[in-house]
Amino acid sequence: MRDNAPMIIILTVLLGGALLLVMLSDFARDRELDNSVIGINGLSAWLKENDVAVRQSHPRLSPHIDDLSIRVLPLYDVNLLEEAGTPKTVKDLVGQQTQRDLSQENFKTKISELPTLVMLPKWTTGFIETDIAYKETLIPLPAYNRLFRQIDLPDLKLKREKAVFESASVGSGSKREVALFHAQSFAPGTWPNTCQVHQKMNEDVIALACRFDETAHVTYIFSDPDLLNNHGLSVAENAAFAKDFMIELVLGNEKPIYVDTSHQLLTQYEPNQEERRDYERSGSDLARFFEFPLSLLWAAALSVLAIVYWRGAIRFGPLEREPSATANHSKTVAIATKARLLRLSESDGQMVADFVRNQLTDLTIKTLGPDLGATGMGRYFSHISRRDAQLAYDFQTISEHLINNAHRMTHADLFKGLDTYKTLLEKVVDSNGSIGISKTR
Repeated sequence: MRDNAPMIIILTVLLGGALLLVMLSDFARDRELDNSVIGINGLSAWLKENDVAVRQSHPRLSPHIDDLSIRVLPLYDVNLLEEAGTPKTVKDLVGQQTQRDLSQENFKTKISELPTLVMLPKWTTGFIETDIAYKETLIPLPAYNRLFRQIDLPDLKLKREKAVFESASVGSGSKREVALFHAQSFAPGTWPNTCQVHQKMNEDVIALACRFDETAHVTYIFSDPDLLNNHGLSVAENAAFAKDFMIELVLGNEKPIYVDTSHQLLTQYEPNQEERRDYERSGSDLARFFEFPLSLLWAAALSVLAIVYWRGAIRFGPLEREPSATANHSKTVAIATKARLLRLSESDGQMVADFVRNQLTDLTIKTLGPDLGATGMGRYFSHISRRDAQLAYDFQTISEHLINNAHRMTHADLFKGLDTYKTLLEKVVDSNGSIGISKTR
């Protein structure tokens, strides 16, 4: 079980990073939708370019209701009570009618917060994927019945023109020549008494002004989003109409128009209270640290942590401990004691042999790792030979000569042999780095 622990930890960290990346896919999908042909990011840019006060929603920021004039809320779903899920086939993807997963509760809260322009959906995901507006990428008209029931307009119906560009002069002041492909409008006589006609295109009603029981202000329902979305703004004078229409809706209110493509609700508090306000904190405040784009950093950090842990724990193995100071001290004392006994017994040759053997063992360990005895020394001499074959041969010859024959040599031969050994050792150390210098002086 202990052997499997590192792999379990690595897999857990990698799964955490993968989970964050999956969470990021929702934000990436929303950004792709808002920038697509049916998105409305272009409306914000167009209004700003024409000096109209506008504020684009942000996934982590929630402005205050009192700071805004009207909300522009595009709908991309025909069912507010069920999540879309992930399409399993190309056909499912092309025909996908629920693209943002806005809940019914959040929708009703949004339209109750402040005056809202609701843009009805028109196209499936197939339009986004192919950039081609054809009949198969239109949401079928019967599919709207469920949506209208969910937004408390159960009898409302839509009608749609054929695959042609419907043109007309639209506007209450300056007339603009607008054009719509597969123009979508409200079927006459299907809206309730709580709704009134707000905007027509020829004889077709394209905008209603409705009042709902739970709201104290008007909610505008816009039948055809192609007059205001990224695709529609590039056609005819749709962009000019969009600017005029939005200015007319705010009725001189200088507060920004809120283009809402976020799931977040707006901030509000009770009026007539002291300047100091106490805000409730919840888990959602902490969750913001894991939302896009911060979630990218968390995912990257977890992935890096898993790789570092793998390299340290699996590839290179656990850290090796250095020999303790006590062990080194004991070894030094033992060698010194043995040398003193050899001197007292006048065994200088044996002392020289032990000295050379211990020094070669120390150099081998420092160069090649754990002590492997005679095999290790052979590898050490082979290591030197790869740099200087003659030096390796001379050094090995004098070292083995002193180890095997020092106890039979005279003092003169011992001093001569040690002098040769020391000279060759210095050359070996110089050619192979500083390994063993401290042990040879």
